[in-house]
Amino acid sequence: MLTRRSLTPATLALFGIFAVLSVLVVLGAVTPYDESAMRWLGALRTPALTNVMLFFTFIGNGLIEVPLALLAAWVLWRLGRPRCAKRYAFAALSAEAVYALAKPLFHRERPRIIERLADAGWYSYPSGHAMLAPVIYGFGLILLAKSVRHRAVRMALLMLAVTLPPMIALSRVYLGVHYPSDVVGALFLGNAWLLLWSEVPDDLRTAAAG
Repeated sequence: MLTRRSLTPATLALFGIFAVLSVLVVLGAVTPYDESAMRWLGALRTPALTNVMLFFTFIGNGLIEVPLALLAAWVLWRLGRPRCAKRYAFAALSAEAVYALAKPLFHRERPRIIERLADAGWYSYPSGHAMLAPVIYGFGLILLAKSVRHRAVRMALLMLAVTLPPMIALSRVYLGVHYPSDVVGALFLGNAWLLLWSEVPDDLRTAAAG
């Protein structure tokens, strides 16, 4: 299990990478690479692949994530882990708040490089789908995996925790509603938020032991 000492530098590093990328986005330094990558993905579109990406972007929608987050918190509580349930609920709610504050701060317009195949809301950076996925899906599934005894179920949950966030992020670029840097920056921010909240229980145990 990661300790407070080993986890904090990782968290700071992720926040630092997000900050550096944010500066590059504001300066427009990554825009040529963004546009080139979007055109490349656009050339790979097929009806079958588009349906797959529409599925991933669908499960990354807040209307799906919020009920799932509430369900995961309830399951954690029922499994006898009320502290984890509370940590997860607070992590999810605070991530929503951070995302809502970051969007108008950077004020980046949505891309118009390839045809949009999905609905898109307000500003582009950072991607809400990509930022919330590591917290809602990644953190929730990791906590659930630690709460079950069956090895196969635990491994399946961990596999989903690792694969769902990047696939949701990729779907947003493929569907033409986000620049690649939107989702990359959001993944760094979301994973930083995940690690930040994963430190809280260890901090509490350390304080109690002292």
